[in-house]
Amino acid sequence: MNISELSNLSGVNAPTIRYYEQIKLLPKAERLSNGYRKYSEEDLKKLFLIKQAQQVGFSLDEIKALIPVNVTKWNHDLLIKTLTEKITEITAMQKMLAENKQNLIALTESIQDKPMDMSCEENANRLMNIYYDESEN
Repeated sequence: MNISELSNLSGVNAPTIRYYEQIKLLPKAERLSNGYRKYSEEDLKKLFLIKQAQQVGFSLDEIKALIPVNVTKWNHDLLIKTLTEKITEITAMQKMLAENKQNLIALTESIQDKPMDMSCEENANRLMNIYYDESEN
């Protein structure tokens, strides 16, 4: 398949595919007599794997270290170690996001629960004092 077919099937645009070749994330494509690149089913599979790895938070450098050009030479122990580390990172990120969400909910409720006779400016000062006092403890 040519680069446009690979792009359509994978959802990865042609310049990105060429870039992946340039940084050796994808093997250099075979060239046809007309100069067009010729890609294989394995190239398509590798692009899907790269996309999946990016979606779960791996950088291109991490992906490059994990996925050798020849997939039969995967380092099983390194792969398991790296995936486990990524799971730990995601778990920590989920915890941080949950805490941030709770803080935003509390702040929103504090803003909405202002006394009826209090102006927005007075409420802002009230909240600033509350959060300032909490940070000192």
